[in-house]
Amino acid sequence: MVDLSGTWIKNSDVDVVRLVHETVVREFGRKALQYTDTAGAPEPREELRRILAAKGFTRHEVYFTTSIADSIRVVAEIHLNPGECIQPEDPTQKEVLSYAKCGRPKAVYIQPHWRNPDGYIYTAGELEAAARSAPLTIYDLTYSLLAGDVPYVPEGAVVVGSLDVLFPGLHLAYVAVPPSLSDYYLNVLEASYLHPPTYMQYLFYAAVKSDAVYAVFNSLARRRDLVRQHLGVEATPYFAWLRPRDKTIFLKHGALDGSVFSWRGRFGEYVRLGLTSATEEELADFLSKVPL
Repeated sequence: MVDLSGTWIKNSDVDVVRLVHETVVREFGRKALQYTDTAGAPEPREELRRILAAKGFTRHEVYFTTSIADSIRVVAEIHLNPGECIQPEDPTQKEVLSYAKCGRPKAVYIQPHWRNPDGYIYTAGELEAAARSAPLTIYDLTYSLLAGDVPYVPEGAVVVGSLDVLFPGLHLAYVAVPPSLSDYYLNVLEASYLHPPTYMQYLFYAAVKSDAVYAVFNSLARRRDLVRQHLGVEATPYFAWLRPRDKTIFLKHGALDGSVFSWRGRFGEYVRLGLTSATEEELADFLSKVPL
């Protein structure tokens, strides 16, 4: 059965996944299977710094975390006082919703390119206006590391993101901060846990250096094109935001109700279709039979 949950359950490029794991063991086995310090393994950290610098975050220090929820939790622990909260978009990433309900926003949370779940892309003017609305700007670049620009980079912005979307089986996230905040973040990370699995850090590194992440991304882009063709809606390579006459059939196949992405209880008429957990063939067959 086609799966529209968006989790990494199926991937048609099995050989790509196998080759990357073989690279990790062959080239980095002694490092990848050992502990590293809290800041993270040097080669993966440097690669992530390079990617973020290309987006405009040229001086940020990067630290690996276990998940996007973990990254946001660390940001909240460092920056929020009692009664303060993070002001997110609406709709927005589910993991930030628990920090949204208060009357004193301390930070604004934005996904500049391909906002989850509706794929919105911000202009420089919109990003600048949002950044002026709170003392701290949090950019989530989960879906825009491989595509899209960040047209406005606020001074002192904190960056978070999940790397899970880059490659099947990868369970890793990060937080990136300006130098003035690096010691605070490192201290909190040291108090929370030693570090995420070193193997996952090198899996990320090997997948990027071998261009495997781009092979997977191109496969997902073809699924995006299928959605555009069959449903007539815009989509990202990772998900599509749909307002169907009857959402039942989509929900039965793992799609998420739009209301779970809203901190105001809106968007119940929408569904989010995850495209990473169905093969192209499954998705094409399913979409060709869906009544619209």
